[in-house]
Amino acid sequence: MAEPRVGTTRRSPHDGRSPRRTLPRPNAENAAPPELRRFTEHSLRLTLEVLDGRRPPAHLRPLLTKSVHDLVPALVRSAPAGRRLGGAILTRIHIRVVHVDAAEVFGTYNRGGRVFALAARIERGKGAHPAGWAITSLQIA
Repeated sequence: MAEPRVGTTRRSPHDGRSPRRTLPRPNAENAAPPELRRFTEHSLRLTLEVLDGRRPPAHLRPLLTKSVHDLVPALVRSAPAGRRLGGAILTRIHIRVVHVDAAEVFGTYNRGGRVFALAARIERGKGAHPAGWAITSLQIA
């Protein structure tokens, strides 16, 4: 086994530890406006209710773009993950504003004590909703 050298100097200031990561703090620039948060919560709750069969797909028409709305009947027929566990309850959403007229959303919902995920992209000017927002992409896990 080699003996440690005494008195050698380091060639770099790195002490062997990884730098501490800091998470970006939300600021006024990327915070979701209140109307976007309201639209997001409302539209995702209704989407889960439609997928559970508690509401007709027509209730989503003003909230989704036509291409996303056209996929809803297939999603309802395919029985979303865990539907047999009970009704879906939206528990948490996170909104990341990526442009003044676009946001990426991700969150979780519960079914029978289990946690599932969902994600969406929301854009302004694409829908018939009074706030002007619409879901343009949707993933339910």
